[in-house]
Amino acid sequence: MATITKRGNRYRVQVRKLGQPLVSKTFDTKRAAEAWAREVEYKLDRGQSIDVARRTTFADLLAAYREHIGQVKGMSRSKAQALDKVEKHLGRYRVAELKTGTFLAFCKSREAEGAGPATILMDFSYIGTVLRHGGALVGAEHAVMEALTGLDAARRTLRHAGRVARPEERSRRPSDAELQKLLGHWETNPRQVMIPMIDITLFAVATAMRLGEIVALDWSDLDELNRTILIRARKHPTKKATNDQRVPLLRGPCVVAGKLVDPLEIILRQKSAWSRTGRIFPHAAQSISTNFQRSTDALDIPDLHFHDLRHDGASRLFEAGYSIEQVALVTGHKDWNMLRRYTQLRAENLHRADVIPVAQRACRETGLGVAPNVVPIRR
Repeated sequence: MATITKRGNRYRVQVRKLGQPLVSKTFDTKRAAEAWAREVEYKLDRGQSIDVARRTTFADLLAAYREHIGQVKGMSRSKAQALDKVEKHLGRYRVAELKTGTFLAFCKSREAEGAGPATILMDFSYIGTVLRHGGALVGAEHAVMEALTGLDAARRTLRHAGRVARPEERSRRPSDAELQKLLGHWETNPRQVMIPMIDITLFAVATAMRLGEIVALDWSDLDELNRTILIRARKHPTKKATNDQRVPLLRGPCVVAGKLVDPLEIILRQKSAWSRTGRIFPHAAQSISTNFQRSTDALDIPDLHFHDLRHDGASRLFEAGYSIEQVALVTGHKDWNMLRRYTQLRAENLHRADVIPVAQRACRETGLGVAPNVVPIRR
């Protein structure tokens, strides 16, 4: 009836009995876990009630949620890290102790750690998710209602004061001059042999892929004949585990330093092409991101992140004359409202005389249809 599972340095007990809600609790020692399990089994066998709300802590809810979500669809690294921080501050509190003041104090502690309004708002969102789903998993769904009410009250109060807020939409794109500076920096640096930063950067701009998607690409998912590749478990608000998408490898919309960028050509010149097995870019995402940031710092390129290359790639597609539907096929966005955040058009680029012919050629090569036959304005 009782199951004891070790998670890190703690022991989680789950007690199940037919017709009764699951009862769960986490302990620091196995002996304490076993003693509690025997006590609960004894009471359940005699039909005695178990005061789940009085015993259950936020750490218990979080442990149940982590186990459940891991079995269903997994959890991103960023979310797992955020939940670790939340547990550090709230894990010891019992459900009945989670009130408005508790969450206000949590905000103050996170601010002292350097967390900004957007980060704390995301923390609050995760806390609400754990309360709702974790409460149901351990049989404390009614007990968490008061905690959720306190969470909403704290969020309203903090939003009014500007201490929690939605993140500002970034509009940063690298200029062609900045990209050329970066490419030149890596070309003259012999230490860049281990990670092909030039290829990865150009590939990111040409495909508008996320860094995590780039490093996860596998040779088995490449369709060289049709110039497409499969992105597995692409980020999605609700169905990441089943959201596999085949995307085109466009040759044409992306032109850097006067040279047309072909993402398929970049793939075929990687060292992994010798065996054509495993990952195409077998490098750690964190190492690439760190290398990119160090390079922008060394070149005095302000406030440019690797993810901004995705914004640049999406914007270049629009500037080349592609429709919303065609751009969404490349970026994986489901509607214009989501795609709009990744698009920062430059007025001067709409005058380029070479942009429409390039887009038309790329459309023909990839089967995406024909780009609009617009006569460009010449200066």
